[in-house]
Amino acid sequence: MWVLFGLLPAIAAVLVCVGVGGARWLAIALAIAICVPFAMADGWPGWFWRLDVQHGAPRPWMWWTVLLGGLLGTAYDFRLLPKVFTVGSEVVLVLMLPWFLSAELRAGWTFETCALYMTGGWLVMGLLWHSLRRVSKVQHGLPVPFAMTIALAVDAWLLRTHAGGPDWQLAGVAAVALGFAMLTTAWRRPFICGSGAALCLTLLHTGLLLCGRTERELLQLPLLLGWLAPLAMWIVVLQWFVKHRKVGACVGVLLVAGCGALAVWSA
Repeated sequence: MWVLFGLLPAIAAVLVCVGVGGARWLAIALAIAICVPFAMADGWPGWFWRLDVQHGAPRPWMWWTVLLGGLLGTAYDFRLLPKVFTVGSEVVLVLMLPWFLSAELRAGWTFETCALYMTGGWLVMGLLWHSLRRVSKVQHGLPVPFAMTIALAVDAWLLRTHAGGPDWQLAGVAAVALGFAMLTTAWRRPFICGSGAALCLTLLHTGLLLCGRTERELLQLPLLLGWLAPLAMWIVVLQWFVKHRKVGACVGVLLVAGCGALAVWSA
């Protein structure tokens, strides 16, 4: 069933958007690749202006956040809108995703607990987003999408082991779609992962791990390691690795894979 309604729409979106248009369409291709099977598995969400900001279910908010992230990321990579507007909108999405996805949990939190969890979520997600944007500017080719393919595959394994439900299948679909995106372009033209695509990858990775999790699940070591694994790519922006880009790319990807392997081993 997931091959028909999950993998095939994702691969088709990547082939049409990235295979024909190029890597600058990666953000919207990933958004479509996830939003279509997401809606088929969980139902099409209502319009976002009708959703409950304070106590609404997390899955419709995640669907809209990923879709808006794909649109904003594509607009940024094509420079269709002023940079101040797109970057500001990206910051809003990054900050609001933990708030949207924790609505059901926040109902039972005290003010101090809410402040602690939300501050931690904002810090980690902000660092992930900023790191992937910086790395994508230093390493224009395959390192970022390759590392995130590994991270999403690890997400799928961890979610299947600890949570179940459709989330692990969506993470697997995202990993396959990103892998196909690299294959469709790398063999005939340089693959450039833009800052907009980095936003969409951050939203996917973080959203799938956070969506619908309880406090106990969120604090499990494997999920924490899986969430933090892409931060290892930050090493690429250090001065020595900037001068030795190939070495930096290999080390960064290996560190992400090592963190992911540690997460899987500890699961």
